Amino acid sequence: MTVIAELLGIPEGDRHHLRPWSADMCLMYELNPSDEAARRAVTASVEFGSYLRGLLAERRARPGDDLISALAAVVDDGDTLTETELVATCVLLLNAGHEASVNGAGNGWWTLFRHPDALARLRAEPSLLPTAIEELLRFDTPLSLFERWVLEPIEIDGLEIPRGSEVALLFGSANRDPAAFPDPDLLDLGRDPNPYLSFGAGIHYCLGAPLAKLELGIAFETLLRRVPRLEPVEPPRWKSTFVLRGLEALRVRV
Repeated sequence: MTVIAELLGIPEGDRHHLRPWSADMCLMYELNPSDEAARRAVTASVEFGSYLRGLLAERRARPGDDLISALAAVVDDGDTLTETELVATCVLLLNAGHEASVNGAGNGWWTLFRHPDALARLRAEPSLLPTAIEELLRFDTPLSLFERWVLEPIEIDGLEIPRGSEVALLFGSANRDPAAFPDPDLLDLGRDPNPYLSFGAGIHYCLGAPLAKLELGIAFETLLRRVPRLEPVEPPRWKSTFVLRGLEALRVRV
């Protein structure tokens, strides 16, 4: 979150707002959100949007060496970038840039703690990290579902899906498909090939996937090296959300 804030140009004194705003805004992605969840999501969206518009005005007057200043310089009436598009870009960077990475890290460590043989292998063979990160993202998918709109009629396994339908893509299920993965319920840190769908596919493939894998690789490598005896203190509690699947916290002993 600190890196994203520095990239955007969020003043240090304002950064404590970002995590609560992001968590509340992400409630809008959940299935059948409650009235309270919807209210929190809308409130956070309005507050963050208003904050960014104020910051944009400041950066127009006094540009800095940050992304908002750079974008502010090209905001126009729509030929290049509108103010609303700038706000949406910043929100995307905030939410997509950290929510899935946080969940991927927490879920991944909890998976390793529940598979001590795999954790021991990774500690002995740190060169496995690139494939291990991808396998952990497959094994416990941090973004388990996303929705898309059907633009053209299509038939899948005899089921006709008309144009305009809304479909829910269960990435978590696809990542355990026995037709695509031998022994799909087995954690194999060296799995190759590994056609997992945690970052989506096609034209909707996650733009930040390379950065997310880089972040996770650095985080896991650093903890494995600096804290070789890391172990859990207690079973974690899962967040009540389904779409963005992650832990409330993961308490460990170093």
